[in-house]
Amino acid sequence: MSQSERHGLAQLRVVFVVGILCCSLLAGAGLTTASASDVYVTVSDVTVSNDEPTTGEAVTVTPTVSLSGQKDGGFEVTQVILTAPDQGRVDEAGDLGVIASGESIDIPLQTTFDTAGEKRLVVNVRGIRTDADGSTQKIGVIKRPVYVSVSEPSSNPVTEPQLQIDTDRAVAGSDVPVTVTVSNGDDNALTDLVLRLENNGTVEDPTRIRPTLGAENMTTFDFNVQPQKVGSNSLEATLAYNSGSQVTAIRSIQVEPLREDVDLYASVLEQNGSAVLQYRVTNQGNAPIDDVSISGQADDTQLPGATIGTVNATAAETVTIPVNNVPVGTAEIEATYTVGDRTAQTSQTVDITESTATKSETSTNGEQSMTAAGGFGGLPFTGVSIVLIGLVSVGLVGYRQWDR
Repeated sequence: MSQSERHGLAQLRVVFVVGILCCSLLAGAGLTTASASDVYVTVSDVTVSNDEPTTGEAVTVTPTVSLSGQKDGGFEVTQVILTAPDQGRVDEAGDLGVIASGESIDIPLQTTFDTAGEKRLVVNVRGIRTDADGSTQKIGVIKRPVYVSVSEPSSNPVTEPQLQIDTDRAVAGSDVPVTVTVSNGDDNALTDLVLRLENNGTVEDPTRIRPTLGAENMTTFDFNVQPQKVGSNSLEATLAYNSGSQVTAIRSIQVEPLREDVDLYASVLEQNGSAVLQYRVTNQGNAPIDDVSISGQADDTQLPGATIGTVNATAAETVTIPVNNVPVGTAEIEATYTVGDRTAQTSQTVDITESTATKSETSTNGEQSMTAAGGFGGLPFTGVSIVLIGLVSVGLVGYRQWDR
């Protein structure tokens, strides 16, 4: 290469370098890069929701990014990243807006830890500072470390509440009382209790609510169930508590077919020198009868009526009514009642004397029967027989002594 050619190439290099420098100056007029200290942007604070979490527990780290008020302008927070040395990037947020001089912004970030131990997290902030004259400066990275101590969850098991279902004899089509007992054997109280009882029949008010149940305590809930299906049935109680936990208990019950067997009894008695009319209702069936209404008529005289609230299965109830005129003669006694979800009726005809009623013809709705009291002069027949036998025996002994 000749000397003139080398001289021309050197001049070209100078021009190229000068051009590059000019371009750099022109670009710098629009955007420059500065450190955080140059523009007074800081992570002024970091809060941790729980600095001693257990493995698997969510932890929220909230850095506060602040812009000093010493200069006018603003700072656009473009990216905030939370990193962990053993996990890398665990959470981030971007395009968080612009804060003015003297302002700050909180950015919540969340993470969990798979292993126990001392953990170091780092908050990284990036953004662009705009001065009052419109010039912009890109902030590289602002870092702030955070430390948490992670432990394994407690090994103490939580004691679940226990459910117990108790019920009386179950009859199809009849109300059956059911009691559900909730026992809390844990050291902590239960909250937000919602108990629901289900059956293939009808459950009255199936859902019950209670705000709390103390530690090592118990409570009961009462229900009315009307099973429809004869045979094996199930009662299922489900308890929701502590805003998300749940336990269930199931009990099998045998449901019998409904069997009605109601007897009536009517008599006139003397109490404290006054005559009273007594009605007696005996329920020999397997389900309670309710709203029992008793009425009667002796010849052309209407007998006083009476009511009995409930007669349980295999039980009897009596009611007495004072009477001024003792009803004597043949009387028709009738009782109307409800059993399960229907109304039933039974009636009978009796002969009433001044002291008691004697057995007579009975008539019901096809299945019922009645046994009235019997006697002589108000005494039972057996008692009268014993007295007569005694008198005859004494007479025979006296006759033999006299005959000697």
